[in-house]
Amino acid sequence: MVNLKPKTSQLSSWVDRGVALFCLGTLIPASLAAVGQFQYLASWWTIIVGGGIVAASVGMMIASFVGWKLRSFALVYVTVVTFGLITWPAAWQSQEVAQSSPWLWMTLGVAAICLAVTTGTGWGFAYAIASGLLFAAVRMTPSGQSASLLGAFQDMINLIMNASVVIVALGVVSNAFKELDEAEAATRKEATDAAIEEALLEERHRLDGIVHDEVMTTLVAAAHAAGDDHISQQAQRAVDRLAQAETQTEARLPVTGDQLTWLVTDVVSALVPQARFVSEVENLAVPQQVASTLGMVVREVALNVAKHSKATEVEVRLTSPEKGGIAITVADNGIGFNPDLVPKRRLGLQVSVVYRMWAIGGTAEIHSSPGQGTSVNLSWTPDNSTVGEAEPLKRRRAGRVLADIPDLSRPLLVRLVWVLVGLQFLLGWTSLDQVTSIWPVFVAQGLAALATWLTLRDTDRNPMRMVDAILVGVILLVVTLLVQSVLPDGHWPGYATWHSSVVMVLLVAVLVRGQERVAWTGVGLYAVLSAYWAITHDLGVGDALRVGFSPFAWMLVAQLLQAWLIDLTDRLNASRRSSAAANKAIAQSFSKLVLRDVWLTQLRAQVGPLLNRIADPDYELSEEERAACLAQESRLRDAMRAGNLVTELTSDAIEVARGRGVDVRLVDSRGTRLPEDVRAALTQHLGRLLTDSSTKRVVARAAPEGYEDVVTVLAVREDGSSELIGLDASGRVSTR
Repeated sequence: MVNLKPKTSQLSSWVDRGVALFCLGTLIPASLAAVGQFQYLASWWTIIVGGGIVAASVGMMIASFVGWKLRSFALVYVTVVTFGLITWPAAWQSQEVAQSSPWLWMTLGVAAICLAVTTGTGWGFAYAIASGLLFAAVRMTPSGQSASLLGAFQDMINLIMNASVVIVALGVVSNAFKELDEAEAATRKEATDAAIEEALLEERHRLDGIVHDEVMTTLVAAAHAAGDDHISQQAQRAVDRLAQAETQTEARLPVTGDQLTWLVTDVVSALVPQARFVSEVENLAVPQQVASTLGMVVREVALNVAKHSKATEVEVRLTSPEKGGIAITVADNGIGFNPDLVPKRRLGLQVSVVYRMWAIGGTAEIHSSPGQGTSVNLSWTPDNSTVGEAEPLKRRRAGRVLADIPDLSRPLLVRLVWVLVGLQFLLGWTSLDQVTSIWPVFVAQGLAALATWLTLRDTDRNPMRMVDAILVGVILLVVTLLVQSVLPDGHWPGYATWHSSVVMVLLVAVLVRGQERVAWTGVGLYAVLSAYWAITHDLGVGDALRVGFSPFAWMLVAQLLQAWLIDLTDRLNASRRSSAAANKAIAQSFSKLVLRDVWLTQLRAQVGPLLNRIADPDYELSEEERAACLAQESRLRDAMRAGNLVTELTSDAIEVARGRGVDVRLVDSRGTRLPEDVRAALTQHLGRLLTDSSTKRVVARAAPEGYEDVVTVLAVREDGSSELIGLDASGRVSTR
């Protein structure tokens, strides 16, 4: 079978892919800046450093797509960039002062990011600081344009802050992806286990019906009335029913509203006896799968009420707000809780309620607050699965919303954007000596602050309002015109062009918030204005590309990353939808295999020879065989009533003990399979007590879920003494 489901561990690889894309994207502006400097650099340096950076960048991109680790390529990139920076003054062959800053500065921030992602955040920050200091020193040499101390300081701060902000942002994204990895893996495992458990329980019940109605009845009848032709025919029918047990059952009929009410009442009352029920679903019919899931979900809700709420009043209301639909509300007056404070890794309620409802095309909403009780609303309507697969997908594509990518700590990212914008303001203030007039700069910065506020307000709303996006774009164009109006002619004004980074950051934010057309229109108009300014101020094509290309390049990177993330989200959601059906199909296939190759095989080996002899009208059972019929009937009854408590070994010990006159009683009130550690401990202690010659009576009980002692075993001896053993969920023993 072809596996079409993407592994959630692939989520983290998107961070690697983004870093690799940063490296490739940086090559373009770096190459443009390097064109005018290659003639002054030693050829050996160009080959080693330039070739090494290109090779490492391409290698990282290839590695990110084929699933290799980036660490080796990233370390090569960092090593080459560091070597290039250290040897830059030695590689500079001209006696004249460089006319621009070393093109290598564009790769230093990327190297810090690579080191942070592949080695650790601390290493990335340390490299950003060290490379910033070294670059400042190089900038003050003739090969670095003999920059002033202030200019070198500006470059250092800009390099360190930009790299640090990206490192923090990537750290937030990476941590969110890791949490989603873990949650998705745990959810899939729990959902798969739940599906298998459900299918096994269904097959077990079907087999138990055959065992009770055909096999056990035949064994008891044969033990008390051997030689009766009617009993022989009954035994043959039992043999035939076992042979046909794996054939497909009749079609499943819908569950009526009354039946669903009975099911909900039964499962809730067993856990919350104080519950009151209101049902308005008389004229309703739902598929058995939906009814079964609703029963399980309501039981999980009732279990949480019983375990945690301390409620004195509980109301369960069943209604049908839409034709053919069902809504169930479970409300209590308990202590309540704050849903926002529940750790994301606590997946019990998520899997047992939300995921199960989602798997049948329904929804689950949980409303609670401390001291105000809790209300759980479950709803399902026919064909919800089809609508749920089409409409959300359409909405996501229309709005470009990353609905299933985890919360990326929006407040932190908002603060990071403000830090970047503030840094550019600071750089602009330190470059006021490069402008012909000061007041347009301060006006532009005030407008830029307004644009930043508009961009970052209501970040929970996606996409952002079109009016806000257009207003941001217009403001940024006005900012660009104001700044350009006071820039000098004939030379590059340095950080006086602070506005280009602000335009880049805010238009990328507009893009991410769903207004792609506005963002790209803004970038295009900005590029036109920048090119016109560069040409009319005698700066040439290279400087025009320098000021206009950076926002465009970062927009392209952001667009590609968002497209990848949206594609990942769509595939992840499709995977979740298909996994529910796949889990069910796999679980049913597995349950049929267990039925055929385990349960029926064991049952035929256990009672097959006896049934065949009983079915033979010419065969007369002996007294030992009649006794064996009763013993086998007792074993089957134990397995049916207390399957959690017995194994083949304990069944043998029970049979022997009963033969000695020991009273053995087994009660299974759990309903789900015991943990393996508990079963192992139970088998050990039951075996010890049953083989003890002084034991007179043994009572073993599996408690309902939620109790501290999962199983209790009481043994009474002939001298009147007793021993009470309790087993917790991990199999630990307490003796009283």
